[in-house]
Amino acid sequence: MRIKMVPCIAALAMLVIPAAASAQTQITGVGWEVSKLQGKNRAPFEAVSELRASPELKFSDNLRAVVSLRNSSSKSVEGLVLRYAVRLRLLRKGDAPEKAFWSVPFYIEEVRVAKIGPSSERQTRLIRFELAEQLKRLRGTGLAPVGLKAEIMISPRLGDDPAAIIREAELTILPPETAKP
Repeated sequence: MRIKMVPCIAALAMLVIPAAASAQTQITGVGWEVSKLQGKNRAPFEAVSELRASPELKFSDNLRAVVSLRNSSSKSVEGLVLRYAVRLRLLRKGDAPEKAFWSVPFYIEEVRVAKIGPSSERQTRLIRFELAEQLKRLRGTGLAPVGLKAEIMISPRLGDDPAAIIREAELTILPPETAKP
């Protein structure tokens, strides 16, 4: 009788392990939003696919990334930590666009997510990028930003699939005079 139960237990374990792995919290998407300064007031945040910025001009927009998280488990998940790093894609003035390169990360931070309910989704906003300061540092270097990338990761837990907990989100940066309205 023991001999028959061992294969049954092994088969049951094979069914349970993939179910547990698929029930992990995952990043389902990342979007970018900007709030522009209009006189002395700020406009509401709106979704963007490109950003208007230049080292020669003061960057006064508020930029944020909206990270969508999904908990497919039947239990609440608490104490998640999102880590993110931000880097610029730079191009030397006068070079062809294919010569652009990604800089090393200039900003790294962690954001805590208190709780995501069972079988639900939640959005978390990443609001600190230090982009204005980084653009200011590029003045006079001969380099222009052509892209921004945030690399985001949920702090891993036992059994997590890396493909579900890591995302990259890119945003094109155009010079102010050629950006779409």
